[in-house]
Amino acid sequence: MLRNPLFHPNSLPVLTACAVSVMALSATPAHAYQVDAPNRTLNVTPGASPAETTNDLKGVFNYLINRSDKTSQWTVKFAPGNYYVVSQIPIRNLENTALQSDMNKPAKLIKDKTFNSATAGEYLLNFQFGKNLSVSGMQFYGQTPFTASLDPVWPDQGVYFGSCNGVTVQNNGFYNFGNAALRVTTTERDPVPGVNSFNTVVTNNLFNNIYQISTTPNDEIHGGSSNYVLQNNVFYNLRGSIKFASRTAGAKNVKILNNKVNGGDHYAFEINNYDDMEIRGNSLQNLKEFAINIYNNPRASQSFNWGNNFIIADNLINTVGRGIRFSTEPYADGTLLTPSNVTFTNNSLDKVSDTSGLPAIAQVNGAIKGLTITGNKLSNIANKKYIGYSSASSNVSYFNNQVDGKPYGPQQSTASN
Repeated sequence: MLRNPLFHPNSLPVLTACAVSVMALSATPAHAYQVDAPNRTLNVTPGASPAETTNDLKGVFNYLINRSDKTSQWTVKFAPGNYYVVSQIPIRNLENTALQSDMNKPAKLIKDKTFNSATAGEYLLNFQFGKNLSVSGMQFYGQTPFTASLDPVWPDQGVYFGSCNGVTVQNNGFYNFGNAALRVTTTERDPVPGVNSFNTVVTNNLFNNIYQISTTPNDEIHGGSSNYVLQNNVFYNLRGSIKFASRTAGAKNVKILNNKVNGGDHYAFEINNYDDMEIRGNSLQNLKEFAINIYNNPRASQSFNWGNNFIIADNLINTVGRGIRFSTEPYADGTLLTPSNVTFTNNSLDKVSDTSGLPAIAQVNGAIKGLTITGNKLSNIANKKYIGYSSASSNVSYFNNQVDGKPYGPQQSTASN
């Protein structure tokens, strides 16, 4: 849980004017950053105008990309203040670099009112083909308040890591993005098809009033991301979903742990075409639709097996439209996958308002080989449909679940083949 009061959803700063902080005239350089080469540090302050700030940031990253000692760790230290940006900052082939700000007096990277995504790019920061990168203690602001409409604004995106290896995003705030506040995926510019985004940790961040965070690629020959930890983050007013999606095989090994989602117009977690995923200990509440929705990505160009080795456990789900669904629909070519080793255990679902025929915990449409449904507690399920799984599934272990505080179904192991 974040402890910084600046991150409380009811105490967001009001940003109405461009930053004018500049260095003392007696020492004013041609740009608002200084290079401390002996300490491998760049010290950055806001420019005198949004255009100057944008150019300064481009200069910072150009310096780092072209530095001679790329194997050494460098740090970009952002002074507190408002950094209004008029166009996307492209950052390609950057290695061994940390972006840092004091989370109690943060640097705020803000899309200026003149930022036009049609001509200026979609992201504040666009990292591609990077290695060993971190961002901490900063705040990022988009242009979508969602006051007139809850529809996505696809070009309004925040921070992008495409085909990067070794990314850490921690103790940051993301606000008012009409699409992905954070996207970690394989870039369409990658010459190698498949999944080429690896080893990401996203922890202790606040996301407020955004459409989504995502691993969805921009084409159909590249996948999402592999070896990804999403832990201890807080989401308020989630307009879309926390989305882990791939369009090729190879997206795997994801841990979604101890996150909090409070308030959503769609899903909390939206998962498709991944393997080896643990969704554990999350608090998901006040959602209009699914808490957890796992299904095929219809834009995959070729069929492939996915959905293997899923653990969905110890999640607290409260006041939602629908509960948990694991659905394996046929591909467009008719292929129907058969995942293996899927577990739903010790989840608590309370106040599920859906009145259709879908159970609160539902495994539907295809068969699973090795399905475990144990120790789940359900209450106040509006349609009285509690737990359901496909009769085609095999090696099913289903027992020790409860409904409204009473035993529901078998109370001892009943493995079936």
